[in-house]
Amino acid sequence: MKIAINTTSAVAGGGVTYLKNLLRCLSKTPANHQYLIITTSSGKETFYFRHPNFTFLSFRIPSKGSLLRIFWEQCILPSIIKRYGADILFSPGNICPLFPAIPNVVMVQNIEPLSNGPSIKRSLFQNIRLRLLKQLTLLSVKKARWVIFPSTKVHTLLEKTGISVKHAEVIYHSVNREIFYPRKEDDWLNQYKKKHGLEKFILYVSHIQRYKNFMELIKAFILLKGRIDDTVQLAFAGECFDREYYNEMKAFITEHQYEDRIIFLGNIPYTELPYLYSACMIFVYPSTCESFGMTLGEAMACGAPVLASNREPMIEICGDAAIYFDPTDPAAIAGVIFNTLVDKDLISILKIRSLKRSEEFSWENTVKKILEIFGGIV
Repeated sequence: MKIAINTTSAVAGGGVTYLKNLLRCLSKTPANHQYLIITTSSGKETFYFRHPNFTFLSFRIPSKGSLLRIFWEQCILPSIIKRYGADILFSPGNICPLFPAIPNVVMVQNIEPLSNGPSIKRSLFQNIRLRLLKQLTLLSVKKARWVIFPSTKVHTLLEKTGISVKHAEVIYHSVNREIFYPRKEDDWLNQYKKKHGLEKFILYVSHIQRYKNFMELIKAFILLKGRIDDTVQLAFAGECFDREYYNEMKAFITEHQYEDRIIFLGNIPYTELPYLYSACMIFVYPSTCESFGMTLGEAMACGAPVLASNREPMIEICGDAAIYFDPTDPAAIAGVIFNTLVDKDLISILKIRSLKRSEEFSWENTVKKILEIFGGIV
């Protein structure tokens, strides 16, 4: 089989993590398939590796903006994959060509256009973009030969739009266990914490966007003043994708004089994240809109005690390995953090449950299921 994979919509976060791990695992499968990887110029730097079964093609136009990328995917991409003799196209970014020359498999990865979650302040351009993305997602689902969902939550959201999907399957993302496993408290780990000004800290790993709910966690942490050790810090790791939101948070932190206790670490290298997960007191995940939650899986694989939003798919992914809270209620978040920090036995139980739960997610199983779908179609 010659499989084309369109990576042009993956620019950061879980989308990039998913594709890097997918391609890595595909390269190790014994089946002698050929892969045609469609990327942007920067995407080629992110995803490229040498392998006799992989051909990487990079293009400039898809990286010039989402509207140009959509035009390119619909008008140019079909002729490219036909020219290279691909048997099937996998589009893991919601949208596939609506008039394809070969069968399409689409994965609905971005649920923001489909979500009816808390109202979020957006610009006119952002609202238009999301409406367009929603319509193209729905049309792509109708046109695709098969649809993959990263969680049951995504499937349910799509069905609420009135579309019935017959050829579909939930296939979870997974965790790269060569990187994400518990790291012991040693000199290197202590030096790493010292490098970032950390000692005892609560962790949240996510790129900065409004629906990720940073502000509610910040408010909850400030509500804990006088109730927990005043040397405990709140650390955020992730790149900023909403400068206005970031500035609002910084102003709020300054107003409450918490600059030394709430730390933005910025974009941490992927291979360094396990040290943060392993060293944190607890990992708190207050997001309100996710399709899977890659950092949840990574944190559990490193044995971090997890507190998570009580929204799906967090409950679906973490099961009994996490304690849940209302992500819109800072007082509720603060209460769960406090009750966990003061209960050492609970922290030990959560660590054990995290490791056990993380065993449910295997890239080998993920790739096996995806290849079975491709093979069945071709």
